[in-house]
Amino acid sequence: MSCAACISGSIHAHSGDFVGKETPDHHGYRTYITTPPSTAQTKPSPSTILFICDAFGLDLPNNKILADRYAASTGCTVVMPACIPGGPMPPVVMEYMDAVLAPVVWWDVLGQLRRMAAVAKALRYFVPMILKGHPKKALPQLVEYARKVKAEMPQGGKLGVAGFCWGGFVSIKLMKETATPGGAEKLVDAQFCAHPSFITPQMISEGIEAQKSPFAIALGTKDHQLSKPNAQEVEAGLRQSTGSDGEGENGFEWQFKYYEECGHGFAVRAAPGNKTEAQGAEDAAEQAIAWFNKHL
Repeated sequence: MSCAACISGSIHAHSGDFVGKETPDHHGYRTYITTPPSTAQTKPSPSTILFICDAFGLDLPNNKILADRYAASTGCTVVMPACIPGGPMPPVVMEYMDAVLAPVVWWDVLGQLRRMAAVAKALRYFVPMILKGHPKKALPQLVEYARKVKAEMPQGGKLGVAGFCWGGFVSIKLMKETATPGGAEKLVDAQFCAHPSFITPQMISEGIEAQKSPFAIALGTKDHQLSKPNAQEVEAGLRQSTGSDGEGENGFEWQFKYYEECGHGFAVRAAPGNKTEAQGAEDAAEQAIAWFNKHL
């Protein structure tokens, strides 16, 4: 969470119960665990997807909706731990950010006062998150969590990781890790991230090259966390350093997809009224599902 877009967006409506359930202690974390419903058309898989949330964590319905969809469409178990140090942002912050970002003419005194009040309310949560909640602080514990999840999978199971905003940093970092400390087997068998925060282009290159884990990213062209030109530079550098186009040559597979006119957070928190971002969110979900179905 390193910009206003990281804590803005829309809470998606959800009717009925979620498919999965929360457990209070799954390898040390409160975790939402979801499996394919009995009505799913996809064959059950022995693999697991580790879903690393954005800054709103398990309290944002959008994340559970998406996790349920991944499970139903891939046949995998999906685990989503509450892993943000100090706790996640409450979804109500998005309402404050709507007020902060809404246009107000300079002579509208009441409007300016409302905006100032919304800024003050948002800062009550934003500042502690910045001080306590950087994803690098959670990374050592999440490496262990991911290793335990992989170790308990049935024979033939693979580990996928999906990371969004705050969680994108973690999902990319996990690509460098091995399944056991000092071991040879890679930890992550397939990685997907959307609009990751706190990352550098070098992190992506290092993650892909370390264990040759398949990498996919969904990136909006209006995302200022990682711009399209910077991401394209990463692709060009990878082609040179690996001798591959990302289609399997020399064991490297990667996929960079760009979503025109979509901003940071679109894959999880797109406003239903924004047709461009809503379609981008739909397409990004299908991108992730296809990627995991291919590699897990």
